[in-house]
Amino acid sequence: MRTLNPGARNLFRAALLIFVVTIVIGILNGMDLWSPSHEMLLTHVHAGTLGWITLAVVGTAFLMFEDGGDDQAATLAMATIGAVVLYVIAFATGTGIFRPIAGTLMLIAIVWALVWVWGRYNRSAKATPQLGVLLAMVSLAIGAVLGVLLGLFIANGSLPGLSTETAQALAGAHPPAMLIGYLILAGAAVADWLLGGKPGTLGRVVVWLLFAGGIIANIALIFDLEALIQVFSLLQVVAIVLFVIRMWEHVTPGAWSGSDASGTFARLAVVFLLVGIGLLVYVVQLFVSGELNPETGEGPIGVLLAFDHSMFIGVMTNAIFGVIARSVGKGSDPVVIWAINGGLALFLVGLVADVTILKQIGAPLMGLALLYGIYVYLRELSTPSVPQAA
Repeated sequence: MRTLNPGARNLFRAALLIFVVTIVIGILNGMDLWSPSHEMLLTHVHAGTLGWITLAVVGTAFLMFEDGGDDQAATLAMATIGAVVLYVIAFATGTGIFRPIAGTLMLIAIVWALVWVWGRYNRSAKATPQLGVLLAMVSLAIGAVLGVLLGLFIANGSLPGLSTETAQALAGAHPPAMLIGYLILAGAAVADWLLGGKPGTLGRVVVWLLFAGGIIANIALIFDLEALIQVFSLLQVVAIVLFVIRMWEHVTPGAWSGSDASGTFARLAVVFLLVGIGLLVYVVQLFVSGELNPETGEGPIGVLLAFDHSMFIGVMTNAIFGVIARSVGKGSDPVVIWAINGGLALFLVGLVADVTILKQIGAPLMGLALLYGIYVYLRELSTPSVPQAA
């Protein structure tokens, strides 16, 4: 057993606390008890993507590269936490120019984290999960740049030196860049690491295909190239099929029996990666055919929301809970694990099929189980000396 380094512990604790914001908004909205304003919906999304997921991904990088106890890493951790808190407040308050300012601070923190990961990667064994996290951070930095442009466009109605059409295209590419370029790759890398990260060419092929697919998606959406939209969709499908082949020994029925919490969470992340890519292909086909317009909300928008939540909760939250469970050397109540994922399954079916009662049951079941999981792990992370499993 090793002591969990302070940087990772602080990042995980902050991530869990900020995740509460996302969950509470999600429960109330999912049960149709409250219709949040546009600002609160954006708070819900960004508190999840940056506050919960990105802080935890940086914390995972500290563990993955067996570092994070040095002064630079500790400072990086606190700076990233501070930037995220300001960014979430900017969305919650709906203050125009404050949003791109906070976004710029967030971008600086993300670039700093990328430089840190790159430096550690160059001195590491360069295993497949480590490469995946590095490329995920590159994709995150690209998404963050597009996010700052989106904030400026919303605040000013234009971007200096660019036509309105070009500015809209750059700004509109931010959400897909985060979902497709960042989250899919980060989720695959973390799940791979938790399940052993065995060496081999197949793993590196998967990582580079996912990264390439994310870059092509950015280009396709910025320049409105329909042919490339189909290309990135195909690359994502091929990559995830190869990933499932790589992970096959870990997801067969026999592998689940007797699995600890970390392993179960990781296996569920792999399953939801497959579900998420299936939903992504469906979304792409609806978009290309003109049946779905994400900007106006026209068409079966529930399918797009199902893809979002399969990635946020099914892939990333399962993977991160797996990392924290392993880090503190503690399991979790199986009821909690299956309540989270059972609730998520109901919620996704409700979104895709547009069945309100399933969403109203799935959202609180999933949300309350998540809140209890947060309580359990915060308690463990708040002990004076948190042991890290070897």
